[in-house]
Amino acid sequence: MASSSYMTCNRATTARLSILFLLLVGLFLFRDLWLPDNSSYKPRPPPLQATSPDTKHAGTLQVHNSTATKSAASFSQACASVPGADKVLVLLKTGATELYQKLPTHVVTTFTCVPHYMVFSDLAQTFAGLPIHDAVAPVSSHFREHHGDFELYRKLQQYQREGQDMSNLKGDGGWNLDKWKFLPMLFKAFERAEKLDGIEWFFLMEADTSVSWTNLLQWLKTMDPKEPHYLGAQNVIGDTTFAHGGSGVILSRRTADLMLQRRDSMGKSAYDEKWEEETSTSCCGDEIIARAFKDVGVELTPAWPLIQGETVNSIDWTENHWCTPAITWHHVSPLEVDLLFQFQNDWVEAHGWTEPYLYHHVFDHFIARHVAVNRTKWNNISKDQKFISASLAQAEDRDFYALEEYERASVESAEACAEACGRKGEWECLQWMFTPGRCYLGKDLRFGRSDEREGGEHWVSGWVRERLERFEERFAGWFWFDWG
Repeated sequence: MASSSYMTCNRATTARLSILFLLLVGLFLFRDLWLPDNSSYKPRPPPLQATSPDTKHAGTLQVHNSTATKSAASFSQACASVPGADKVLVLLKTGATELYQKLPTHVVTTFTCVPHYMVFSDLAQTFAGLPIHDAVAPVSSHFREHHGDFELYRKLQQYQREGQDMSNLKGDGGWNLDKWKFLPMLFKAFERAEKLDGIEWFFLMEADTSVSWTNLLQWLKTMDPKEPHYLGAQNVIGDTTFAHGGSGVILSRRTADLMLQRRDSMGKSAYDEKWEEETSTSCCGDEIIARAFKDVGVELTPAWPLIQGETVNSIDWTENHWCTPAITWHHVSPLEVDLLFQFQNDWVEAHGWTEPYLYHHVFDHFIARHVAVNRTKWNNISKDQKFISASLAQAEDRDFYALEEYERASVESAEACAEACGRKGEWECLQWMFTPGRCYLGKDLRFGRSDEREGGEHWVSGWVRERLERFEERFAGWFWFDWG
């Protein structure tokens, strides 16, 4: 009985303590959450501004001292109403397997500046109210239903019916299908332009292309859309010189009119049948449209390096680019599309819409501060001279024992590799990269990328800062630029 009374008393005591504890907690919460203190009257902090990411993650473009003061909405309104903006129809080509990874960034950046644009893919869809045109649909059923290039297309149709995730179909099939989009896409855009008021230019881009809207509009003002223009970064396949699609392609209204006239005079069915047969034996759609333009007497006007296919990380920063306006970049990530758009926003805020930014402005903003120090687990794409130890050398590599003594020593340490670069001539080596047994030297400046997450060997990279400074000094005070 005594034991039972003790347990009852103990439980009562425990209950009272629990109630007291809960009351104390309640009082503290009431004080902290409801009673005012000094902090309650502090002004709300401003929204966080973009800052520079840790340089160890600098495998992509880096945000650098953003100075934009206008809201994104006000900038978008301004850039969409810049003189000449409504005279350009932008065509963005993508694929259903990558649509949701790459298109959203363009919708909230690039397209906010573009009054007229169309998105083409290999599947008819709607993205946030935006119609996605099926560029492949106009191809005859003979090819769509039986040709091997359309295997992915038929699979996409099935996945759409079943409500499956199209991104699971990524693979080589997208490349085979891609070439069939070009001509149908162009004619759909040409026909659309006839219903719009004042379209003078067509700009073709891909989902991994970044375009400077201010530089593009300023460049187009230097040309006559009534002349037959076909411009881009030149490539050659066989006897065809063509504009690389991913770098961006520019067509004048006159070129579009010539194409429409040829198709109408030949008969649309006959014309399409002819070029479908041509496409079936070609590797690439951008090569096919070059042949179609040549068929109406319009040859490519090379526009490199205004239009080019590198990224900010992979481009060679040389005098070929330095004083040229930068219009396009290719193989860029959605993050890089956004950062380049922000850079354009800041530039226009400071300089307006009538002064183009040049490649060296991009370099100063994104790259300059990162090449002041050596970087570990980093590949800076040095490739002009390669010193490889005898144990690692392949048949095509230079004979290790025929190298100079300091060149042989360069494969032993990063310091020795840097010394080998320094012993080369002023314009013979601007940068180097080392991994045990290998020392590579580069005469052109490139930034490169992190190899931290890659398997195999990791590199240490460096730049000869004194030589880079002398390179930059050669152009100090230059205000001249070249539209090509």
